[in-house]
Amino acid sequence: MSAQNSTGQARHRVHPYEGMISEVAQLDNIAIRLLKVQQQWNDPNRVSQLADVLAASREVWHGIQTALAENALAVPLEVQHNLLILSVYADGKISACEAEPSTEGVGSLAALTRTLAGSLKEWRVAA
Repeated sequence: MSAQNSTGQARHRVHPYEGMISEVAQLDNIAIRLLKVQQQWNDPNRVSQLADVLAASREVWHGIQTALAENALAVPLEVQHNLLILSVYADGKISACEAEPSTEGVGSLAALTRTLAGSLKEWRVAA
């Protein structure tokens, strides 16, 4: 385990919801980027832009899954279960957008991403 990863895990254990701030900000940014791709669907760079934002989204959700698997998030068990379910669902939506890109699919993923970021914010506030 790298020193940076160890520091991140320690931060999650000491201030579990503060550790999620980075992920929330990243998810908010990803939702904005997805909406931009959707709005500019005929842009010649759409394919690469969509691939980049989908990869970034998957990376954030896999990071959350890894933190859950390593028990690095000191959050209630119910929240852990909800995060795991949501992250797996998000991963499925990402795969669907990769397999069959469409404005509807990208818009749906953007809405889901924004909603999930909002839920993470609410869990943090409730802590």
